[in-house]
Amino acid sequence: MKNRVAVAVMLGCLAIASRGYGNGQDWPQWRGPEGSGKTSATGAVTEWGPEQNVNWRIDLPAAGNSTPIVWDNRIFVTLPLAEGKERGLLCVDRRTGEELWRQSVVYEEPEATHKTNPYCSATPVTDGQRVIAWFGSAGLVCWDLEGKELWRRDLGKQEHIWGYGSSPILHEDLCILNFGPGSRESLIAVDKTTGQTRWEVQSLDDEAERKLSGPENDGNANDFTSDAPRRERLRGAWNTPIIVEVDGRSELVAVLPRRVVAFDPATGQQLWTCGGGAPLAYASPIESNGVIVALGGYGGASLAVRAGGRGDVTETHRLWHKPRDRGWLGTGVAHEGAIYVCDLGGVLGCLDVRTGEELWKSRTGGGGTWSSITQTADGLMYLLTKSGTTTVFRPSREGFEQVAENELNESTNASVVVAGSDLVIRTDDALWAFTSSR
Repeated sequence: MKNRVAVAVMLGCLAIASRGYGNGQDWPQWRGPEGSGKTSATGAVTEWGPEQNVNWRIDLPAAGNSTPIVWDNRIFVTLPLAEGKERGLLCVDRRTGEELWRQSVVYEEPEATHKTNPYCSATPVTDGQRVIAWFGSAGLVCWDLEGKELWRRDLGKQEHIWGYGSSPILHEDLCILNFGPGSRESLIAVDKTTGQTRWEVQSLDDEAERKLSGPENDGNANDFTSDAPRRERLRGAWNTPIIVEVDGRSELVAVLPRRVVAFDPATGQQLWTCGGGAPLAYASPIESNGVIVALGGYGGASLAVRAGGRGDVTETHRLWHKPRDRGWLGTGVAHEGAIYVCDLGGVLGCLDVRTGEELWKSRTGGGGTWSSITQTADGLMYLLTKSGTTTVFRPSREGFEQVAENELNESTNASVVVAGSDLVIRTDDALWAFTSSR
């Protein structure tokens, strides 16, 4: 009997693994299966519109900046409910758009944010058994896929005049979150099955920021004043960490104000730190063959550093540094030694990973963007702009190669999701699903 139970458990785990992160049918977290913006999916639709290749469209009760996630026949998206008093998670049927369930937590206290960053801006994460969402001061909450609450953690008040945006990620049996920005900032890992804290590292470190900023960042010096209230400083990290594999070990890499830091994801021990970053860190780190690229926001510094070091690696592992850059909010995609990323003004650029040289830039349709780029296994890249226009293009170091441009005429700050042959877009008004098979 015990053997049969063991076999059944093993087969169940194998089934989950076989249809999970790498099969291209799902989009389980922010930036996709591996947090890189890439999927193994092929054959996704390239042309669509309000009347073209629409599988379904459903109205959403409130606007939001988070990106949907997809697992099997379910799509999950976070959004504020009850005029912001509730922080909600909506589950819909992937095939029909029918609402399967919605759950929420109530938060009555005032919570600071910016009008362009509604509550529930963090993207949820799932492993096929549970879905976890972070709602700022309202806490970190876990449900099963049928909407039953499994656990809830009050992590304390998150307070910043621009709100929050970092999304939780899963690594082995941990759920890891970049909590902040504001007067309380930390990286925290909890047991994904119970919500109990496994480790926590405080990341608000004035001394470290000053030490690692240096005279090369004087262009941003006025942004960092020790006598100003912390919640009002023009500094903070809204990005989501990534897990990279280097030299036989896993590293949790986060872009923090003025520095890039790597931790042991199992223990929270700091492995290395690289100075010279921007005080405003919006874009998530991008990894390319062991090189981490950190792009600064609003004219801040950008840099590249080789992972795998120990201690302060600013002098030994940093490959390039731009004290003042164009200003990035969305996260780019690495492909064959180049980074493809779009700035706040809607100018798409191609950067060499190892030198930082801008190989080309081109203005795309639809204007500015907060969105991040998505890439499929057949080489297509998708960029969504604030006006709801998606540019489909092919990566090339030689120049911009547009494939299609598709308009929805609905504003959005989310990013394109590709799961199998399905394409999902969240706008301020609606959730859309497109497919070329209809």
